[in-house]
Amino acid sequence: MFVPKIDDGVPMRQTALAEIDRVVSERLGHARVAGNAQPAAFNRQVAMYLAKRVGGWSLTKIGKFYNGRHHTTVRHAIRRIEALRAVNPDVDGLLAVLIDQIKAVGVNMPSRRERVVRGIAITESALPITEEFLMIVADRLASHLKVRIDEILATRLLDAGSGRT
Repeated sequence: MFVPKIDDGVPMRQTALAEIDRVVSERLGHARVAGNAQPAAFNRQVAMYLAKRVGGWSLTKIGKFYNGRHHTTVRHAIRRIEALRAVNPDVDGLLAVLIDQIKAVGVNMPSRRERVVRGIAITESALPITEEFLMIVADRLASHLKVRIDEILATRLLDAGSGRT
């Protein structure tokens, strides 16, 4: 269960993972993409770092939000960004700017209604339904249906070949 952070005795709103992802995506590019190609992998690592350090999210919830990645992958991302931040002033400056932007979102938009989908708080505007998104969903659905139909047909063929009905 989520317990809000306390700052000077006043509970603070936890920043939604979708808001953190939106801020990172606007500044660096998309982070919630399949695969590990650069720069998306770096963007995702930055977003994971900020989700933990600014948002206070658990490693498991962060991993689920970023395409079902394992919590150890999230931990690796956080450690990598911490190491980069320590040795690279450009990365440190970038993170400082992103942190300020994320905190500003929490201050400027406290009335934005949130809903919970599979345990992850997202804002209503976090999931734009674009034609590209619908095509990706349709392709995944078609792929899953094809696999399931092939399994059913293979089972029926085996049953017919053995004389069972």
